[in-house]
Amino acid sequence: MNLSPKRFLIILVLLSLLAVTLAACGGSKGPQIEIKDPWARPSPKMATSGAAYMIIENKGNEDDVLIGVEGDVSDAVEIHEMTIDENNVMRMRPVEGQRLVIPAKSKVELKPGGYHIMLIGLKHQLKEGEVIDLTLKFEKSGEIKVQAPVKMEGGMGG
Repeated sequence: MNLSPKRFLIILVLLSLLAVTLAACGGSKGPQIEIKDPWARPSPKMATSGAAYMIIENKGNEDDVLIGVEGDVSDAVEIHEMTIDENNVMRMRPVEGQRLVIPAKSKVELKPGGYHIMLIGLKHQLKEGEVIDLTLKFEKSGEIKVQAPVKMEGGMGG
């Protein structure tokens, strides 16, 4: 097959446009997790646990699931929630199966009085101004590393 330079250039441009279009379509599928405003609450001197908060946004077209969190500031890290029982008493408990669904095109806010990251067996007091490292593990999006400044509630909409 003998192609003129003009036809070769036209085919090359069309193939390039096709590749760009396919890449753009492929990037919009599935979950697209974004972490906003992470922070942790300062802990009292003798406290053995602490908490971290953030907004988890899924900008993608598929649900994703937070399946775990790791950090080196405590012996264990769990996903917890606050609930109100039948006697109107607020209780904290681990999220069932350590699975928190982040719906497509939606946000889940981890905040005081709701879902949060529980830091169990603190290795040291969490002091204002410190930054803690956490790794969030998602079923589809994999691991996302987060740095959460330790600060009093109220900053950045908290």
